[in-house]
Amino acid sequence: MTDPIQELFGVPAMKLFAGKELVVHHGVLERLPAFMRTGPLESIDRLCRHYDGALQVANGTASYGIQVPVAGAHASALLQLGLTVYFTELGRFLPASRSWLKGLDSSLGLPDCAFLVAFANSAGSGLSLHHDRFDQLLIQIQGEKQFRYAPNGFVENPDVQFSPFAASPAEWGQVYRRGFPATADELAKKELRTATLRPGSALFMPAGTWHTTAGQDGESLSVVVVVPAPSRLSLVLNLLRYYAGQSPAWRARSYAGWAGADDATAREHRALGDLMVDLGERLRSLPASDAYGAWLSDAFTAGNHRATTRELQYERYIRLPNSSVRFEPDEAPERQRCLVRSGPTDRPQAETAVALNTVARPIVEWVLSTNAAFTVAEVGDLFEDFPREDLEDLLSWMAYAGLIRPIPVPEWDTAA
Repeated sequence: MTDPIQELFGVPAMKLFAGKELVVHHGVLERLPAFMRTGPLESIDRLCRHYDGALQVANGTASYGIQVPVAGAHASALLQLGLTVYFTELGRFLPASRSWLKGLDSSLGLPDCAFLVAFANSAGSGLSLHHDRFDQLLIQIQGEKQFRYAPNGFVENPDVQFSPFAASPAEWGQVYRRGFPATADELAKKELRTATLRPGSALFMPAGTWHTTAGQDGESLSVVVVVPAPSRLSLVLNLLRYYAGQSPAWRARSYAGWAGADDATAREHRALGDLMVDLGERLRSLPASDAYGAWLSDAFTAGNHRATTRELQYERYIRLPNSSVRFEPDEAPERQRCLVRSGPTDRPQAETAVALNTVARPIVEWVLSTNAAFTVAEVGDLFEDFPREDLEDLLSWMAYAGLIRPIPVPEWDTAA
């Protein structure tokens, strides 16, 4: 798959993102992919006419401002009020962007992750000083934009969005525990650099970069590609939800944990401490690769991205109780159509048709008869004549269709 960053910046995506340095590459508008300069993104006016998704507005000086969601107002009217309009669901109106975004994700070794938004600036408007949580690409489509920025200077990999005048996220304290800017004016004194973006300019901004677009000279339109790659901490926390979540002791409620300095509280604290020690020992043998499989499975199950469970093979599955199957004959006598109707609580309800060899039908019927988790190896022992590779592919399709769901971690051995 083509690396879209190579075409925009002249370097591979992995090299650009790993560098953690703000990079600007100028060029003609025509070098951009067609979806970024035609159709809804041909101009601010065309975008306002085509877009009917969620909006936010922003305005302020470099030192202070707000960004808030709005409803019941047309984007063009908000621009006439002198505001910056944030189009939060841009990708939905640009189906041609999907292959480009998939190429970016693939080049960065990520699952379905990157998404598109846009900012349309009225003259005099813009965003106040802040930094974002994720790495981003800003691509200028219409007009000029004065982009003022500075390296963070306080923390590395902040993993929070922050501005001194806005509400601080819950996890802000541990990130900025060694110091933070008290005011935006303090940041402004850092001699912000300025990049002038023109149609065709592309800017890579690593997470944590202070920046402001306040006080623009004229109208402008920018597309922003956000890459919300999970942190290593997020991967591990998600893995532990699946792994320790198999344990009744970990699922037990922590009653008496806050009762005070009595025996019940002491016992509860000791119980949790013992579990933490045990979990630490277990983690020594837990494959790191399981964290990535668990993340992909969780995101697909929750409907957070389009990535499918077919992208990884899992060792264990469980049938979903609210899904159903019916079989229909196929034109070829050796094949059947397996129509899986996913349950209403497992992603949006849908019916998926999977073409099966007739010899695979007994496996699907066996799955329908189960009410406990099973492994691929266990199914293989029951159907010895069915090739392992084909069995893995069949179960992967059943997971994609919503009949079964992976349990993407090893079994919790109570004797461990």
